[in-house]
Amino acid sequence: MEPNTILDWILGSLAIIILIAGMIMLLGGVSGMNKK
Repeated sequence: MEPNTILDWILGSLAIIILIAGMIMLLGGVSGMNKK
């Protein structure tokens, strides 16, 4: 395994995690606003 491949995999995983976290925060904020 080349270091570049591992680095790309880590960066890709981080990007996906950030995207999912952002979507969850958005959904939570929307449902919270709707409840009020």
